[in-house]
Amino acid sequence: MFYVFLLAIVTPVVVAQHTHDEDHENHPIDPTALTGVELYDWLGIDGYYTDHYSDKELQDLVASGLISDDPHVVSATIGSLAWYAVHSFTQVDESGNPRFDRGLNKVPDLKENLIEVWRANKTEESYPLTEENIDESVEVRNELLVLAHEFVWSYVPPILAVLFPADDEVHELLWDGYDSENPATILDWLNRGRFTTERATKLRLEVLNEIDGPAPVLAVIGLGFTQTAEALSALVDRLQTDPGNRVLCAYLIDSIAEHGTRALPHLNSLRTAAKEADLLPPEGSTLVRPEGYGIGTDIGIEYRTQQALRKLEVLEENSPGED
Repeated sequence: MFYVFLLAIVTPVVVAQHTHDEDHENHPIDPTALTGVELYDWLGIDGYYTDHYSDKELQDLVASGLISDDPHVVSATIGSLAWYAVHSFTQVDESGNPRFDRGLNKVPDLKENLIEVWRANKTEESYPLTEENIDESVEVRNELLVLAHEFVWSYVPPILAVLFPADDEVHELLWDGYDSENPATILDWLNRGRFTTERATKLRLEVLNEIDGPAPVLAVIGLGFTQTAEALSALVDRLQTDPGNRVLCAYLIDSIAEHGTRALPHLNSLRTAAKEADLLPPEGSTLVRPEGYGIGTDIGIEYRTQQALRKLEVLEENSPGED
């Protein structure tokens, strides 16, 4: 539920940013005139992705916002980090690296402060969020789509996962937010933090064979960068027994290909699955990376499939031949 909600709000935020870029050409904002909540709202939607502030200046602004005496400034600062984390995860180059990196994980005591915020607010009554809470967690403020002050704390786990990947303390906190009725949420967090722990792998394997919802796709993604024989075997078994819908099939092919040379024995099976799922473009054509790729799981699945197969085909061409 939480993951699906995130996907629903990422797209309007990205669109909103492009809209603001166009608006600023005609009505440029003077950031020096912004203070308090308004400043941090602007940072999350726009400011982190411009060259107005240096990395160090942005780090100092975040540090100041987190220790402000005004709780609304504190929450707006955390909200800005939530959008920064979303953009870091979705706005990547052809190699999968963020198009920007302002080094916000270098802010002194950032991890500790965010963990404290989570622990101060997360209780059996406050979490998991209800449908009503989720609907109310985003609002328009200062003409921007931002996170409502009351619910900002609930976005701490994905912020930490993106800013502090593979961190042991963060891994522990993510599991503190685990909701067994909605495994997609923590699977999303674990993927953002590139966690390949035994516990993470166990959950991914358990969810892999589910039929509906985003959870199996998220499990497949995680098993793709979990470079173990167990992960590869599980992905291949799922593809061969039930490749699921076209989206899941595309991600199975992609994640199997992520295992590199160890996936080469399965290349023909991947081609067959791609053909049966109608994921192959016309012969000889080259697909281009579509707008919004990486934001929604269903965007660019044909492109994803073609890139995965070509990756293995290049490896096959460069592999030593048999004597």
